Amino acid sequence: MKPLVSICIPTYNGAAYLGPCLDSALSQTTSDLEVLIVDDCSSDDSLDIAQRYARMDSRIRVSLNTVNLGLVENWNRCAQLAQGEWVKFLFQDDLVVPDCLARLLAAAAEFGVPIVSCARDFLFEPGTAVDQRTSYRDHKAHIENLYRDSPHWSAEQSSAGALRWIGHNMFGEPTAVLLHRSVFARFGFFNPHLYSTCDLEYWVRVASNTGTAHIPDSLATFRVHPSAMSAHYLQTPLGRYRIKTLDPLLIVHDYAFHPLYTRLRATAAQSRPRIDLEDVFWKRALSALWFARRGSSHRTDWDASLLAEWQSISQHYPRLASIPFRERVLAKWRALKKTFLLRTDRGKAAIQ
Repeated sequence: MKPLVSICIPTYNGAAYLGPCLDSALSQTTSDLEVLIVDDCSSDDSLDIAQRYARMDSRIRVSLNTVNLGLVENWNRCAQLAQGEWVKFLFQDDLVVPDCLARLLAAAAEFGVPIVSCARDFLFEPGTAVDQRTSYRDHKAHIENLYRDSPHWSAEQSSAGALRWIGHNMFGEPTAVLLHRSVFARFGFFNPHLYSTCDLEYWVRVASNTGTAHIPDSLATFRVHPSAMSAHYLQTPLGRYRIKTLDPLLIVHDYAFHPLYTRLRATAAQSRPRIDLEDVFWKRALSALWFARRGSSHRTDWDASLLAEWQSISQHYPRLASIPFRERVLAKWRALKKTFLLRTDRGKAAIQ
């Protein structure tokens, strides 16, 4: 018989925190579950720990990837292997309280939505920068404020929120979210071209079509530490460019053009003032290309790989490859406009 919930734990070199993570998963008051651990070719003791727990509890199932898939593709592998009616991601660093699943399932049933989130606390490990701690706390307060009036958002409200805060996560990390497995058949999987906002984009992709619900109580704990992948990305110019520039650009691209965002675009068209997502995309794209070119200059404080990254991602997003052509068209248009205005001024001067 299929379990009600699959707790999916994608692992990669997570031995330091995997034990407490598994303990929290197995302590759920909802017992009709499987704990699916998908190891992405770890070089530490992650797989050994997972197999040891599996020998102690039959609800644990361990899968080892034959090659390293990378973070996002391993999330997708988890979703593909999950057998439960509901899918609950739990990261190797994180924890959930015993009634986390029970309350998320109850909220999903109450509001009839396939995606539910909850508030989360943070566990800051030594070495976590002060500004990073502040950023996470501010984000938590922001989410609490969003759902202050109602714990349930319709598809239109979810779309409006996503448009108001493009690139900002209104739900939280995967550890704080529960999904019905049907969403993967309806809306596809996580976008592997996004570095750090693939969860945000997916939550919006689903909620803008179905609506969502949020539990204001902290039912999960997100561990923040200097060795986390998100912290690693921000340590290099290329990582910062991907997270702060390219990721938001690709999200706007999908908002503007992807067929699964039709309802979101309808909300944008009906908003006052009207939001022109295509115009937002092209402006951001021009800015992102300029930044990549500037980053690829010979200045010592910039990384020459930025432009190469732009070119690489453009292979998957043809509209980005057309940006240089658009630049040439705009330059010719500006030159013609300047010539026309100059001739007009000369004509007025001759008449006078």
